[in-house]
Amino acid sequence: MKTKTKRRYTGSPRRLAEVRPIELRTEVVSVDSNTTKSLDELTDEQLFARYQAGEDDAFRVIVARYEPSIKGFLHKRLKDEERVEDLTQDTFLRVHRARQRYDASRKFSTWIYTIASNLLKNEYRNRSRKRETSFTDLRRESMQGAPSRPVEFESDTADPERIAYQHELREAIRDAIERMDEHHRVPFVMREVEDRTYEEISEAIGVPVGTVKSRLFRARNAFQQLFPVPV
Repeated sequence: MKTKTKRRYTGSPRRLAEVRPIELRTEVVSVDSNTTKSLDELTDEQLFARYQAGEDDAFRVIVARYEPSIKGFLHKRLKDEERVEDLTQDTFLRVHRARQRYDASRKFSTWIYTIASNLLKNEYRNRSRKRETSFTDLRRESMQGAPSRPVEFESDTADPERIAYQHELREAIRDAIERMDEHHRVPFVMREVEDRTYEEISEAIGVPVGTVKSRLFRARNAFQQLFPVPV
């Protein structure tokens, strides 16, 4: 019966050391805790800071977070579904346009509800005015009999200077609309000039209602840039 003999390593100790397991070095990296959180976990203020820095997804989270409550706030005070939709969009449009002017020391929820409240006050004020002109006047030749969405003025008298101003204003509005790209102009005119519902616009241009709202949001932003004077 053969017996196995153990072979001893006769090489140099240095050579033996070279075959030892490799030690892995771990490096500790300092990371801002906010960057490791998902957007949904951030506070409103942290989210808006991200948006101010150019992260568009942060704004989408803000809209998803606040749209239902803003809409509910407006609906309790204005029993007009279509106008509630419009004012909700306008609220986020104002937030977007004022993003670099936001005071970070102020609570975001207070700021956005103040914007919505001011828009609501403007709506009440506009409805109480006696004199009005409409977008329909801009397209009288092509939209005879179309229902109108008012663009209102405070004048109660037939002041010649006021009439001239209103004429110039209508021309400026028409020019701004003409300068919009067709992709945005079509739903904008259908909504603001023809006073069609979101569903009617959706059916007419063959896109979902959500897409209509998205295009109108961008269209209103484009219009305000082309025509910055409030009407």
